[in-house]
Amino acid sequence: MLKLVTCFITCFLFISLFHPIAGRDNMKIDSLIQLVSNQTDDTNKVKNLIKLSREYSKIEPAKALSYTHQAMQLCQTLEYYAGKMDVIYVQILIYKTKGDLDSSIFYIQKYIDMADSVSDLERTAKGYLQYGNLVRRQGHWDEATEYYAKSLKLFHEIDHLIGQISCYNSMGIVFRNRSEYDSACYYYLKSLELSEKNNYEKGIPAPLINLGKIYLHLKDYENAKKYNLKSIQINQKLNNLSQVALAYTNLGIIAVNEKDNDQAIEYYNKSLELNEQIGNIIGLNNLYINIGTIHVSENNYSLALEYYNRALRAFREIEYKTGIISALMNAADVHAKSGRLNKAFELYDSCILITKETGEKEKRKEAYVHMYNTYFDVGNYLKAFEYLDKFRILNDSIYNIEKEELIADLTLKYEKEKDQARILALENENLEKDLDLRQRTNQRNVYLFTGSGIIIVIFFLFVFYRHKTRKDKIIADQKIKQLEEEKKLLAARSIVEGQEEERKRIAKELHDGLGVLLSTAKMQFTTIKDKSPENKPLIDKATKLLEQAAGDVRKISHNMMPGLLTRFGLYEAAEDLFEQLDETEGLNAGIQIIGDTRRLPENTEIMLYRVIQEMVNNTLKHAEAKNISMNMNIQPEVLNIQYSDDGKGFDVEEMIESKSIGLTSIQSRVKFLEGELSTESKPGAGVSYFIQIPI
Repeated sequence: MLKLVTCFITCFLFISLFHPIAGRDNMKIDSLIQLVSNQTDDTNKVKNLIKLSREYSKIEPAKALSYTHQAMQLCQTLEYYAGKMDVIYVQILIYKTKGDLDSSIFYIQKYIDMADSVSDLERTAKGYLQYGNLVRRQGHWDEATEYYAKSLKLFHEIDHLIGQISCYNSMGIVFRNRSEYDSACYYYLKSLELSEKNNYEKGIPAPLINLGKIYLHLKDYENAKKYNLKSIQINQKLNNLSQVALAYTNLGIIAVNEKDNDQAIEYYNKSLELNEQIGNIIGLNNLYINIGTIHVSENNYSLALEYYNRALRAFREIEYKTGIISALMNAADVHAKSGRLNKAFELYDSCILITKETGEKEKRKEAYVHMYNTYFDVGNYLKAFEYLDKFRILNDSIYNIEKEELIADLTLKYEKEKDQARILALENENLEKDLDLRQRTNQRNVYLFTGSGIIIVIFFLFVFYRHKTRKDKIIADQKIKQLEEEKKLLAARSIVEGQEEERKRIAKELHDGLGVLLSTAKMQFTTIKDKSPENKPLIDKATKLLEQAAGDVRKISHNMMPGLLTRFGLYEAAEDLFEQLDETEGLNAGIQIIGDTRRLPENTEIMLYRVIQEMVNNTLKHAEAKNISMNMNIQPEVLNIQYSDDGKGFDVEEMIESKSIGLTSIQSRVKFLEGELSTESKPGAGVSYFIQIPI
């Protein structure tokens, strides 16, 4: 699996350095900048500034916003009202790309009010469509449906075909997320039919991908692949990279379901390349979840959790609740498989709460099944069947909703197509004839199922009480083991703290005791030299030896406990260490510290300094490096450290298996601080350490 990770990293580097499309984008930007700089202040310049903002939104959102501000100032000078609305719409898209949905919603409300005030139906309809997309991203399905309905009504009034196609596709997404698949299919097919009928090629790929998702849910993998591959063919022709990336992600999921991990990795690599290129946060983090699923299938739970947690942090930042649910569900599954049941139940409960907010019934069903399986595996059968009942009730409710909507569709067809009324009437007559027979059959089945249910309950109660004693013993053993582990951890903590205190004491004794004595002896020899010229060579030699001894004492004292570390803290001591390294001949050393450099707890600072010393010592002893760099990024709750050198490198797996003292020392100290360590290296390519410590 290290090979897989290396492959993904290589993709990132390749995209950022060599991708030709990025070059074409830069040429287009340069051309627009030159055009705008030579234009007079008129409406055409406003339009070009808007184009420039759109281009920068893909690569540098902050600069894109600066150009929208220029465009808005020019609109105010020209009193160009339509231009103001178009500038605000671009700002909405930029904030949406950044994941700042609150700012997007603020501007969309302003945009709709402005368009409505001048009765601009097309812009008002666009505003409602975009508003629906934003609240859908937040998981507010009912609110999104209301805005789509308003948008669709206005697009029908002005006969705006493209707007209608977009509305139908977006409404299909809402119904799919609510597990109402028949309604979702209806709207996707409506969007597809309109696009094909009117030769609007750009509207065809999105409903194709969404139909593929429904077939994926139904486990009809052949049709799912067919629709996604068809969409890729059209999107590549249109250079619609985000849709191509989404289709490749779906194909990867299909491959995982078909137990073909190698094929899945190939598709995920293609999707990763495209999502990184266009800066698609949601697409990238959905990929992380999918990659984590592959690691789970290979029983690499720790690496899977890293990917799930990375996606969870990103989705929480942009408040993308569908992504949050997926990340939590997968993480909970890993914790359950690893025996961390309390953590698993906590995450499953969080999933259930969020799905109740968003109305995602299918995800809630999945959470109920996981809760049932987990409780059943640990022998808590009462709890297990409680969640099984919840699953059945929810599943039945979804079925009833689907039937109600199917009846509504039939009623609509009845009103529009009179020929079908006769067929439906005949079917109703046949149903009435069979009703009495079905009622008797149902009554008999009820008695049968009730009796069977009672027998099953009695059986499981017997099994439950039989296994209760065994379960209590297992829990007691687990508590004993937990107490033993806590005692070991406390003992280890005391030993480490005691070692550091002893180092401080010895360093102080060396510096203040032996160091002072050596300096005094040197002064005495200097005095004797003046009074005894005949012994001057011997005294000079002794003086040099004393100077060397005093220097060695200071160096040993500094290595054991640097004075800067105790007086000014970790960051000053780290900077001093790298300044000394940079003065070493043939070695360039640089350090960058970002954030609030206030003091950390003393033990934390000492432990982190030891980690930095160990990484530097490894580089100096073994790497033969010419360049060393370290970045320390201080955030409110976490400290991120990235250390790199360009030395010989090593095979990480081989080093871990050999239990290298240097790497083991770093790992143990990071673990002591409850942090996370990731090491990336290969022979001839240097090494990078990524450390995250909670503060």
